[in-house]
Amino acid sequence: MAIIIPNVIVIYSEEHGKHSISLWILNITAATASILGIIAICRYGIQGLHGKSYLFLALGIISWFSADFTLLYDYYTLGVEEQRFVTITDVLWFTGYGFLALHLFIVIRSLHINIKSKVVIVISIITVLFISYNLVNLFSYNFHTDDDFIAIIVTILYPISDFILIIPSSIILITLRKDYDHNIPWFLSSLSLLVNSIADDGYVNDFVTGNSENLWFWELFYITDFIIISGALFWYNKFHISNSKKFKNE
Repeated sequence: MAIIIPNVIVIYSEEHGKHSISLWILNITAATASILGIIAICRYGIQGLHGKSYLFLALGIISWFSADFTLLYDYYTLGVEEQRFVTITDVLWFTGYGFLALHLFIVIRSLHINIKSKVVIVISIITVLFISYNLVNLFSYNFHTDDDFIAIIVTILYPISDFILIIPSSIILITLRKDYDHNIPWFLSSLSLLVNSIADDGYVNDFVTGNSENLWFWELFYITDFIIISGALFWYNKFHISNSKKFKNE
């Protein structure tokens, strides 16, 4: 229900208001995830691999929330619906990619199971094909001569950056099994980042080709992404941290 209700609000809103409503809901869900991440860090600390992994997760979420908030600010103060030049928003998004990639790699390092090389190879091949397909679509688009060259490069970097999230996320989703304490939050956080990566490719393609009327559809995926991450952090705060504190007290 937490995922369905916000998305239904956007879907059934008036056509001209879909973008503004999706921006508001996106920022609300991003703020919620950021707050839960900060709570987790304050309660658990940053010691050990688990503490560091959730520190980087929280920093990544906060970076993306900051980027989304700048979009909301620009929309209402400058009347800019979609920024076609490189701005601080892009810096914040790429910073988030870095923190979230560190989170995923630390999670993989924490797994107490052997990751089969065949799984890594198959996932890598599928991911490369997926990213390559999207890049071919981007390069097939005839960019206008007045388009900013740096903006074009940055736009192309988004699908490439997704590469560092899709592979570790997929590995975690496939190989994670019976680790009750961490299975659920790790699974959810990896699933959310995988959803975000898929949305990025669709969003960038529609943005580059000028299909701005479709962009709100991909924003539904970003909203879902933050809700899933919030679920992971809520579970982590409610069960894992509480159980850890209870165990220490005993």
